[in-house]
Amino acid sequence: MTVPYGPQPPTYPDPTPADPYGATPAEPGTRLDPPPSASEPAVTKVVERAHPLTPLVRGWVAVVAVGWALLQERLQGRDGTEHLPWWVFVSLIGGVATLGLIAGFISWRFTKFIADENELRVESGWISRRSRRISYTRLQSVDVMQPLAPRLLGLAEVRIDAGAHDSTKLRYLSRRRAYELRDFLMLRAHGAQVSVDAARARTSDPLFADVGGRDRVIATVPPHELLLGAIVSHDLLSLILGFAVPITLAWFIATYFGGHGAAAIPVFAVAGGVPLVLSIGQYFARRVMAQFNFTLAETQAGLRITRGLTNLTSQTVPVRRIQSIRLSQPLFWRPLRRYRVDLEVLGLGEATRNESTSKVSTLLLPIGTRAQVDAALAAVWPGLRLDAISYVRSPRRAILFDPLAYTWNAFGTDENVVVTRRGWLTRHQSIVPHARLQSVAAYQGPLERLLGLANVSFHTTGLLHQHAVIHMNADIARTLVYDEADRAMTSRDSELLR
Repeated sequence: MTVPYGPQPPTYPDPTPADPYGATPAEPGTRLDPPPSASEPAVTKVVERAHPLTPLVRGWVAVVAVGWALLQERLQGRDGTEHLPWWVFVSLIGGVATLGLIAGFISWRFTKFIADENELRVESGWISRRSRRISYTRLQSVDVMQPLAPRLLGLAEVRIDAGAHDSTKLRYLSRRRAYELRDFLMLRAHGAQVSVDAARARTSDPLFADVGGRDRVIATVPPHELLLGAIVSHDLLSLILGFAVPITLAWFIATYFGGHGAAAIPVFAVAGGVPLVLSIGQYFARRVMAQFNFTLAETQAGLRITRGLTNLTSQTVPVRRIQSIRLSQPLFWRPLRRYRVDLEVLGLGEATRNESTSKVSTLLLPIGTRAQVDAALAAVWPGLRLDAISYVRSPRRAILFDPLAYTWNAFGTDENVVVTRRGWLTRHQSIVPHARLQSVAAYQGPLERLLGLANVSFHTTGLLHQHAVIHMNADIARTLVYDEADRAMTSRDSELLR
């Protein structure tokens, strides 16, 4: 039984055109239109190119790859290359580097972006010209990425997401210019009447945490908390078992079938121990470095998430685009009272499963205390208190399906959200606003029908796929479907009238 209802998520009215831009001071690589005369309209656009070091940053990977391949050929002596002098190889690498720089310079020279009062245009191409136009009203997120090589040179990449897999990357700007552009675009996306100068005045130039003077820090995650979460995670246990089980089986076979078990112990210890230690070290290093100095802050443009040591990621999440939030608590985190919080954001894509990633992710908190979780939820939905919601649990006969989790499976509602709980090895708690629901469905299997049980799932536009309560009393599930449909329609109508 599926109940679709209501219109699509609310569309927000186009902001009124902003006041004409003020003239901006010239920077290297920046061209401004001449100031208007008294009889002409004010200047309404800024034309700018990427930083002049962009060709060098984008070409260094290709140069290193070609140099490494030629070096291997020289050392291995394939096809008689060992008799060639070194200056030949150096010349080849230099030629590749020169060609790469020339191609990069041409690409840089014919690429520019133009910001006017209604849209951002990115024009590129030498022989074949392309122009991408992005209206400010379509902007979903603007993120600043700083991979290692650009970061060493003080550069950053601006990643613009306009929805429906429509993303644009501006590579590379100076770090401060990237933050200025990000702040300007996000303010315009929210309908703020702001000029370039006004946006620039609000922008800071942080090195490790993208937090401005007007931002409110909600939570920070220190490195020792990241280490704690990694030590008691299921990932580490899986990694250890992945090495320990095969080594143990091999030793058992050698002992009871080959008769050389004692002599083989050092061999097995070295063969399995060294890779295991290296893998564990890499696991901890990548996880801590990717989430290093994790900072969640509240800004005028939305929630800002900054993280990373070698690769710094600054991600802005508009609160109005958040479809749901999921709290997760693995088995070994429960005694520590720690939680992981994931976001479901319209247009952001799949949920992040690898906490070692340095890309844009769905993590709102990689690990946090209950107080930090409550603070983060309050920043998204003020007034939400999970401990004030009354829950309806699965009946005792559901023990046949969930012997270890039936006491946890439950749902609860208030005037703004519906909350579902499920899971055993990792407990999940999913929070969905009524106004973000697309449909509600109830379903039963043959045995569930025999026992009078049913499942209810709540569908949003995101991809977390965890919004469901399972093995509830069938009568309660049926009532929940229709009641939640009514609540969703009412909440959506109220939101449209605001």
